[in-house]
Amino acid sequence: MSVRQELIPKVVERMRALADENRIRLLLRLQATPANVTTLTAELGIAQASVSKHLAILKQVGLVEAARHGTQAVYRVRDQSVFDLCRLVCDGVVRFVEEEHAALIGPHLDRK
Repeated sequence: MSVRQELIPKVVERMRALADENRIRLLLRLQATPANVTTLTAELGIAQASVSKHLAILKQVGLVEAARHGTQAVYRVRDQSVFDLCRLVCDGVVRFVEEEHAALIGPHLDRK
C-alpha cells in the first residue's frame, strides 16, 4: 500500500475519529438508515450534546454528511468504505480473542 506523504495527517485524523466507541456505534446505526440527532440520542442512549459532538467529528473527517429537512439535520454515512475497515478490524479482534482463549485453555486440556 502506498500513501502519499501529505495525506498521512488526514489518515491519522480519520483513524482518531474512529477510535471512539460511541462514534463506531453511531456509524453502525447510521449504516441501517439515516437519522437525526433526536433519534440517535433515543436509540443509542447517548446524551444529545455528545451525539452532536461525535457527529461533528465524523462529518469533519468525511465519514458522515448531513442534509437539512426543515429545522432538522438528518445524518447518513458518506463513506461506506469505513465498514470494510470495521470488518477487517473486527475479524482481527476475533482471531486474537480465539488465539488468546486457545492459549489459556490449551495447557489445561493437555493435563487431562
